[in-house]
Amino acid sequence: MSLIPLSPTELKAFIEMQVEEFAREKVLAGHWTQAEARKNSRKSIVRLTGKDPFARGHRFWKGVDAQGRRLGWIWIGPIPDASPIERGRWLYQITVEVFLRGRGYGRAMLAATERLLAGEGVDALHLNVFAWNTAARSLYDSMGYEIVQESATDAQMRKALRA
Repeated sequence: MSLIPLSPTELKAFIEMQVEEFAREKVLAGHWTQAEARKNSRKSIVRLTGKDPFARGHRFWKGVDAQGRRLGWIWIGPIPDASPIERGRWLYQITVEVFLRGRGYGRAMLAATERLLAGEGVDALHLNVFAWNTAARSLYDSMGYEIVQESATDAQMRKALRA
């Protein structure tokens, strides 16, 4: 499994998928109404990424197997709305293709991302997971992420990447 940066075309498609997915999750969490969700989602993502996500420190990869088949996507960026003391990054999204889930690809993609970031001197990887996403929560728990803050709808988690 390798991580390959997204092409401009792939990045555009990925951002559109994120707008839709984030809107669904926020409605499910009761944070937004269905009527406002898509607009709010797009605004939130644009606020994070701006016109040039790379200039703001965001990075997007696809996980691919030895045959070049896309396994999923990863989005890493600066920790939102924070002035971190540590050199941390935020895992905004990890998605495994639906027909490939449950085969260890998410674990492999996350482990590859952690190795890459640790090699760059990043101290910790932070994330948010919705409470109903039990598969993701199980993955994070099994890979050593700890809860930093938890509510009825989600949990913020963190993993130290360097000792």
